[in-house]
Amino acid sequence: MQEGQVYNRADIVNFMGLTLNANIFHRMKGFTDAGKSMNPSTYDRRYVDEKNERSDVVAYATEIAYGYDRMYGNSVHDVISKVHDDEIVGFNIPIVTVNFNEPVEGGYRAKYRVWSVQPDSDGDSTDAYTYSGAFKANSSIVTGVAKIEEGNANDTTTISAITFTADGEQSTQLVTFNISDDEGQVANAKIKINDGNILYTDVNGIAMIDLLKGTYSQISISKDGYTAQSNVSITVVDKTVYKPITLVKAS
Repeated sequence: MQEGQVYNRADIVNFMGLTLNANIFHRMKGFTDAGKSMNPSTYDRRYVDEKNERSDVVAYATEIAYGYDRMYGNSVHDVISKVHDDEIVGFNIPIVTVNFNEPVEGGYRAKYRVWSVQPDSDGDSTDAYTYSGAFKANSSIVTGVAKIEEGNANDTTTISAITFTADGEQSTQLVTFNISDDEGQVANAKIKINDGNILYTDVNGIAMIDLLKGTYSQISISKDGYTAQSNVSITVVDKTVYKPITLVKAS
């Protein structure tokens, strides 16, 4: 790129995994809206000996507003549309944002993040059948490299699928626990990781956390009325981890 040349919007593209633990990410085609809003939270104050107020950003509630025309044979549309049509709650998907302006050895600079799908409306247009809503951030950002899975490296518009490799030995990956029993999902189960992090499952039996690469061999899962499990093990390497656990009711 030449100095002063503007970025083309079509060169920064989102690719979505069809499941939370997907290894392949598909180009999000047919979207009419994919703008990101940072929604910062600030700490504002004025000290008594100063004339001006100070403001610091302390957190973000990042979201991507989405809109698309439903298309036949588009697997990304099928996944999101099902959330709308079946009114599914607690649905999360991974998205890799690829910057085709920044080629690196083996691929392109990219960022991975998990997003909560939050539908708003569908069927508003009298022409195409449209869907709209927002993806809201549900994990931290993981930087890395997107590598071409399907498409022509000489024409980025043909790249329809990618894989993602996180940067560095200390990069984090999303770990998802799915806790159930013989009757269904188990809410409010306690998960303790190597005497450190503690988290609880949501109403759908899901708990998620970003962990550094490594082996975690002392994970315990417990809830009143169930036999606790200890020494559960996971290994975090270069992709997201999905760990299903079945609890047994105490006799």
